[in-house]
This record gives sequence, C-alpha cells and structure tokens, in this order.
Amino acid sequence: RTVLTTFVLLPCYFIPASKVVQGCAEGWMEFMGSCYIHFDERETWTSAEQHCQELNSHLVSISSQEEQEFVKSEFNLISNKRHGPWIGLNDKDVQNQFRWTDGSPLVRPPSSEILSKLNNYFSTGEDCVVMIWHEDGKWNDVPCNYHLPFTCKSGPGKKK
Repeated sequence: RTVLTTFVLLPCYFIPASKVVQGCAEGWMEFMGSCYIHFDERETWTSAEQHCQELNSHLVSISSQEEQEFVKSEFNLISNKRHGPWIGLNDKDVQNQFRWTDGSPLVRPPSSEILSKLNNYFSTGEDCVVMIWHEDGKWNDVPCNYHLPFTCKSGPGKKK
C-alpha cells in the first residue's frame, strides 16, 4: 500500500520591516503616541505639506504645551538654527481662522505669548505658520511661498 503525500507550496513573501524605534519608523521620533520627523530641506508650505502626506503624515500640529516643548527642543538640536520649521497651522481658507492640516482641533494650550505673532504685520498674505527657533518657539504667520524647513507628524494609529 502506497501513501501519496501532496505538498502545496504557497508563495511566501519576505517584506523587510523598517527599523522601528519606539513604535516609529527609522528616522522618526516618538512622543506621546505620535511620530515626528524633521526635514532641513527648504520647501514652500504647500510642498512641505505634500511631502508629509506622501509619508502618511501632515505638517506638525501642536495640541499641548508639552508637545510644543518637545518639538521646539528636539528639532532645535538637529536643525540649522537659522530658520524654524513650517507647522501645520494656517488660515488659507478664511483669514484669521487658523486650522491644522491634520484636522486636529485648535486648542490654545500653547501660551498666548507663543501665539502673539500671528497676524502681526500684514492683514493678508501671511497665511502659513512657522515656529521661530530664535524666539523660543513662538509661532508666526508668514507668506506660504517662503522656502523653509519643516516637521511632519504622524498621529496615533498612523505609525510607520
């Protein structure tokens, strides 16, 4: 009596995983469940947001004083300190109605001093927000066509 054994070979794909550091892909830093990456290359605000979206993220949104301090301190260490980064806050749709690109609610945990430079020079034309390294991380709205470094954030559940 002969027993025939049949083997079914299924294709097996090996997909190398990115090196993960504390739940984030290589090159990203984790803080309070979100992942962050800074780019020193200079882009317009729109190009920077597109770059972030290609990485399944958005320009950084900041929802607490702790997050403000993290972004300010961590990326200040690695950035060329001449220019602060674009952040995801803008009032492109309606003047003086600032919104985050990732849809996060605009809460006001950062001190009013941090927000003091928004809409401080021109009534229009300054629709995109930058964090100013040399002014202790204060935010300022500037023309969106400036070429500046930028920081991306991937929110909870969107880790690499």
